Amino acid sequence: MQRGAYGASRAGGAFEPLAFIQQRHTGLRIVSWLFSLVIFGCIANEGYINRPDEVEQFCIFNRNQNACNYAVSMGSLAFLCCMAFLALDAYFPQISSVKERKKAVLADVGTSGRSSHMTCNTQVRELTQATN
Repeated sequence: MQRGAYGASRAGGAFEPLAFIQQRHTGLRIVSWLFSLVIFGCIANEGYINRPDEVEQFCIFNRNQNACNYAVSMGSLAFLCCMAFLALDAYFPQISSVKERKKAVLADVGTSGRSSHMTCNTQVRELTQATN
């Protein structure tokens, strides 16, 4: 078992690309990055359709433009966050300050919690609107 706050006992070592790639959370971040890229690409390219009798394009999600805008913004935000936290994971072993490590961990947890809250809040809002 490692000792030290937020893994600080191993801080200051050289970057090892093979060990970095073999970590489970690195693989999960890469998979999350791919999913966010797919979501963003699918909605940005195929989320809007137009009928031959209409001039304007409309969103395929119940003709609600806000739904497509929300999905595109969440997909792009997830993409950027995955890239930022993947870079932070690569840099994390070189951070020797416990306070800086704590900030990095709390930023990761806070971002995850906020995105989960936004997704659940949107789902609940849609369900309440559908029942009314």
